[in-house]
Amino acid sequence: MDEKTVFGLALGLPGTPWRVSDVQFDLDKRRLDIHLDFPPGSRFTHPRTGKTASVYDTLERTWRHLNFFQFECYVHAFVPRVDDESGVNLVEVPWARPQSGFTLLMEALVVMLARTGMSVAEAARVIGEYPQRLWLILEKQVAKARAAQRLEGVETLSVDEVSRAKGHEYVTILSQPKTEEHPARVLAVAEGREAAAVAEAQRSLTKRGLDAKRVKQVCQDMSAAYLKGTRETYPNAEIIFDCFHIVQLATRAVDEVRRRERKQFPQELKHARWLLLKGFEKLNDEQKSRLRALRTGHLQTGKAYNLLDGLRWILQMESGEEAERELFWWCQWASLSRIKEMVKVSRTLKDHWAGVTAYLWTRITNAAAEALNGIIQTVKRKARGFKTVKNFATMIYLVAGKLHFDLPWPVPITHTTSS
Repeated sequence: MDEKTVFGLALGLPGTPWRVSDVQFDLDKRRLDIHLDFPPGSRFTHPRTGKTASVYDTLERTWRHLNFFQFECYVHAFVPRVDDESGVNLVEVPWARPQSGFTLLMEALVVMLARTGMSVAEAARVIGEYPQRLWLILEKQVAKARAAQRLEGVETLSVDEVSRAKGHEYVTILSQPKTEEHPARVLAVAEGREAAAVAEAQRSLTKRGLDAKRVKQVCQDMSAAYLKGTRETYPNAEIIFDCFHIVQLATRAVDEVRRRERKQFPQELKHARWLLLKGFEKLNDEQKSRLRALRTGHLQTGKAYNLLDGLRWILQMESGEEAERELFWWCQWASLSRIKEMVKVSRTLKDHWAGVTAYLWTRITNAAAEALNGIIQTVKRKARGFKTVKNFATMIYLVAGKLHFDLPWPVPITHTTSS
């Protein structure tokens, strides 16, 4: 088997009119050039009509291919234009995407490197290309994969934000919790965290076939902007406030009480911050003893902690009816506690009663969305930020969108798992 046949098999040319006509290896330039051609009289499929047609003329094209060992590899071909009743058009080649300067295997390698956590700048250094060329590959492949993503079964959404850069720059993320058909996945990203960002994210989903009226449940925090955006965008959806944000609201109130009383009782509350914020099961015996003393003492900090502990217990109850009844009495307890920070928490829960109690009945949380956000933040730190929202959104879809890319696998498979 000669070298032309070997490279032809590697490029997937059998069964097509294409053949390897020449292979040039330049040791000084550390470069391999593969030239392709087709026999005279060959006919090609017209990209518009799907009919075979004769060659009208050709255009010379070059594509960057996977490195051959440590040498850069390029594929060259005179790509034919075919003519029929619909006009003259350039045919599609089997080894590359239309209007791309890279072969499909090279694009697959770029996608694989980016999905595994390597920053685009690092991938560009490894491959030996400009980062902007790799961003163009990722944007095209992500757009294609998102267009093919199935959304007909989506009825529950999570709304959350992720910081993009310093200075309160955020993006809003719409994600779908885990279902029997799909893992938790990011569906849409929009700039900002205002009400308009929710509508903007939904518009991109509407273009892909997800009607906002089909969404039955939206889980989010108590942000006024998101609340307004959700009500306007999803008229038929039940709004559910995430239980973690409910607990966080009360936890912050307890810490505010501690800071206020610390000035008056410095000795009693010395090193008490993490004592109050940590879970009871994570404390050692000495810390547990001190916390018990604080909870039964005269300080408002201990009483506020008792309220927090009661709220946690209510949110863990299995019966929605019983939990709602207990939460009503908790709000009365907090209102009569004379602890202004906890009175404020009680008032907030009453003002958002429908969304709070919706959690007690549905048990839907933003836990999956928070897990996705953790992955996104790791990628952001690895890249040391992103210059544009478009690049950030592209990377979010890559690492958290659970997209399927119709690309060949760019590296050899060395082992398989047994079934």
